Amino acid sequence: MEDVSNVSSEEELLQLRNEGKISQDEYQQLRNAMRESAKLDVETPAAGVEQAKSKRKLGKIAFYLMLAGIVFPAVWFVFSLVLLERRATPLRMPVVPNGEDFALTAVGEHRTGMGLKLCLFAPFTLIFEIAAFVMGVIAWPDVFAKVTVVTISFIVVLALLFGLLTVA
Repeated sequence: MEDVSNVSSEEELLQLRNEGKISQDEYQQLRNAMRESAKLDVETPAAGVEQAKSKRKLGKIAFYLMLAGIVFPAVWFVFSLVLLERRATPLRMPVVPNGEDFALTAVGEHRTGMGLKLCLFAPFTLIFEIAAFVMGVIAWPDVFAKVTVVTISFIVVLALLFGLLTVA
């Protein structure tokens, strides 16, 4: 379907050709050029809008992945601590004649279980956060993507500082 401005322009071209001001070849070239430019003008904004919508979706997905990488492992960790506390009660431990051995056994089992729980939820956190970071970088123009990348970068810096401070 042609635009009204293109129809009036083609009428003007036809009038110029009829008056003899332009030749038939010039008329055909100008008419084809007007039709091509009209097609390009219509396609360009639609592609930009679709790309912006896709960046927005990807930015939101990255943001929600980042939140999932923070919230789900934290809930899992707290839940596992509650279970470990229940499992480490003195009633379930074998009775040892020496009280010190009993205390060391309870603490040792508690720490072993906690390390196991940390090993189980840490990969999920890394997977969520790395996926969110990559998606955030890809969808950088979106606000959600920028917030995601900055937040994950901040978390990584804090984790590195905490690691360096505990080692030193």
